[in-house]
Parts: sequence; C-alpha cells; structure tokens
Amino acid sequence: MWDIWSAKESIKYIIVICLIMIRFVDREEELALLHSQIERKKAGFVVIYGRRRTGKTELALRLLQERPGIYYLADRRSYIENIRGFQRIAAEFLGDELLGMTDFKRWTDAFAYVSKKLEDGTVIVIDEFPYLLEKGVLEEFQKVWDTILSKRNLLLILIGSSVSMMEKSVLSYGSPLYGRRTAQIRLEPLRFRYMQEFFPSYSFEELLKVCSVLDGIPQYINLFSGEMDFRENMLRNYLIKGSPLYEDAEVLLRDELREVRRYFGILEAVARGKRNFTEIKNELGMESNTLSRYLNILLGLGFLKEDLPAVGRKKLKRYRISDNYFSFWFRYIYPNRWMVEAGKGERLMEYIEETLNQYLSLVFEDVVREILTRQTDYGRAGQWWNRRGDEIDIVALNEKKNEILFGEVKWRNRAIGWNVVEELIEKKELVQWHNEDRKERFLVVSKSGFTKKCLEKMEEEGIIHWELKDVEGMVTGA
Repeated sequence: MWDIWSAKESIKYIIVICLIMIRFVDREEELALLHSQIERKKAGFVVIYGRRRTGKTELALRLLQERPGIYYLADRRSYIENIRGFQRIAAEFLGDELLGMTDFKRWTDAFAYVSKKLEDGTVIVIDEFPYLLEKGVLEEFQKVWDTILSKRNLLLILIGSSVSMMEKSVLSYGSPLYGRRTAQIRLEPLRFRYMQEFFPSYSFEELLKVCSVLDGIPQYINLFSGEMDFRENMLRNYLIKGSPLYEDAEVLLRDELREVRRYFGILEAVARGKRNFTEIKNELGMESNTLSRYLNILLGLGFLKEDLPAVGRKKLKRYRISDNYFSFWFRYIYPNRWMVEAGKGERLMEYIEETLNQYLSLVFEDVVREILTRQTDYGRAGQWWNRRGDEIDIVALNEKKNEILFGEVKWRNRAIGWNVVEELIEKKELVQWHNEDRKERFLVVSKSGFTKKCLEKMEEEGIIHWELKDVEGMVTGA
C-alpha cells in the first residue's frame, strides 16, 4: 500500500515542481505579502484564489523555495485518502516514518500531530482546497485553526480555482472560516505591460494579438515561443488537434459544469456580440427563468462578467466573457472546430487573420482604459451606451475635479479624419453627469494615425490624441 501511495504522490509532485521552471513575472507584490505574513511572527491564514492557470500554485511554490514548508495538492479522492496523502507529504518533510504509517481519521488529528513537529515560520499549503469540501470539512478546518494553528507561528495557505466556491465556502459571512483569514489574494491574469518580457522581439501589435488570444494567463503564455512569430505560434500551439490551447477551454468548462451544451451556446452568443439579456434570449430561444439561472452560474464561476455603463442606469447591464482566451475560443475555435479536427488549421488561421482587426479593437480599448485608470487621475473608465444604441468607447471620471473625459478608440488600417472627432463631441450631450458644471475633455486614439486636417483641428481645440506609438510608450514605460 505504501509503494502505491508513494508512486501516486511522486508523480503528482514531479508535475507540480516542474511548474517552478515557468517564468515568474508580475507577482512581486503578492509574494511580498506572503513573506510579510511569516515575518509577523504570528499565526497566519491566507486564502489564494482565482481563475485556473493564473499561477496560484506557482506563487505558493515560489514562497516554498525561500521558506520551509509542506505543499499538498488535494484531488478528487475520498476524504480519508486525502488525509493520508497529506500525512505522507508531511512525513517526508519531517522525516517522520511513524507519521507516514499512522492512520488518522480526521483533519484535526493530522494537524494536531504535524503542528507539534513544525518549527516556527513553517508554511502549510493546501492546493485545490475545494476538492476537500465534503460535509463537515469546513467545521473541521475551523477547529484546526481555532484550537491548533492559531496558537503557533505557522502560515496556513488555502488555494482554490473555483472562484464562486472559495468566495462562498471560505470567504463569505456564512462560512465557518469567516473572519479567520489574515490576508487574501485574488490572483488575476498578468497585466498587458508584462507581455513584452515574454516576447521581447515582438512589435506592440503582435503583443496585442498574443493578449487577444491568450489573455494574461501565465500557463498559456509559456506555451508560445518568442522565437516564432504569432502566426506560427497559433498553428503549432493552438490550431492543431490535441494542443492544450485548443482543448483547455472545453476541459475547464466540462470540469465545472453540467449540461455544457446550453452553457456553450450562451458563451458563443456573447462572443459573437449578443451581450444583453434579450439578445441572448432571442438568439437561443431560451425561457427567461432558465437563461437567468444559467447566466448566474456562469457569473458565479467567473466565466462571465457584468458590464454597466460608466455613467447611467444599472438596468442597461451587458454580459462579457471574462477573459480574452475564452472570448477568442468561443468566437473562432468553438464554431470552427471541424477545421481543426480535419487538420485544416491553416485555413482557419486565414479566416482569423481576415477578421481579427474587429476583435482586436475591443482588446485595444481595454488597454487604453487600463492606461487611464492606472496612469491618470481618472478613478474609473468604462464604456457607455444607452437604450437607443448610442455608444462611446470610453467615458472616464475624475469626481474630485468634476471632470469627465470622452474617448474614441479606432483600430483600423487608415488614418482618422475630423468627422470621427466631431461625432464624439456631439455624443457628449447624451451622457448625464454634472452637465451644468463639469469640465469636459476628449481623447481620440488611432492605430493608424490622423489626417493632416484632423491633427491641426485637434491641436486648435485642445483634444488629446494618441497614436499607436504613444500607447506603446505608456504601456512599456518607454
């Protein structure tokens, strides 16, 4: 029995330790927070959660390269089998053969024994904690913390990829663990500005393409090679049967959902531009109550987000797919899987290249909005729309100065003329926000620059204008 268990655990941890080889970027703040929890010289309890593949495991393993600790990856085995798995990992760490052979029946018993043997400052990581959540387990871990770990200078880290389950079961007011954590980290995808570190030879446009198909998901980014151009990376790592990027969206969704056909239909509709409730309902012919239930599940699991106008009514809610990888997959891959299955990846790539500009424009808008919120005094920036169908790419607010900025972003292969600016200025009257005394500013962003007349008029009118090189400089710090 011991040999079988050892083989299973060894294979699992060889796979996990290999993750250390993945490049570690944009996680310095989170790593510093974990170190600070240890340096307090008190008991620490940190919850790390977020979408799969964002580097939660990598973050914990980086900490364990610098601090002593136990790492246990929970799985779908039974309650007792997971306790035994944890014991064996702890026994190996402690060099305690007796622990490896002891049959504890409860988590409280295992932690009571292990904690007595650990030195101050030791880290205990349980990854994929939601796999352990059978009836009564949360109450057990409440007791583990209250009566055992909180008395010691140890750091407990619970990691979970099911966002809704972690928020409901671990972080919510109704959870037995509520109020006990000393810190929490929701790990998001890497920010766009860090893409250049993985692809130093890529142009800004190529980096935007990478972001549009992979988002900032570290595991996906590491599958692309900076030695190949974007097209070759797509053909070798995405548009071929059996490749992780081709299959992972479906794997992740099937792991979380039942009745996947209906969920896939909703996500495909949103990816094709059906973004409000009525549009999705009409597209799929689904009953309102049924659609509401499915949408709430997708929102809870983090596959969808809700968008509201930057200024205006909450009833104008829209839905969007939560990250670019899923958005691209449902827009291009899911409806065209037959091409990949038939070995026609080149043909699908040609279609993607012909139509990608429209999709890239949405990603480019997100980049510009991120610049405004991170590098200017505008507290928030978002899209704006109304029931009539009027839209503005960017409305940003500085509430302290009573200032509003209206922005138009164009990702197209021709220079912008003054007519585009005039249309933006006309739309300002549609946005109801401190209309009597607000200060108004305008921003126009163009991939391909501006006509000479447009540049002259914008200079005269004091309208901010950015070309692609300007955006690139602000993103990269150049």
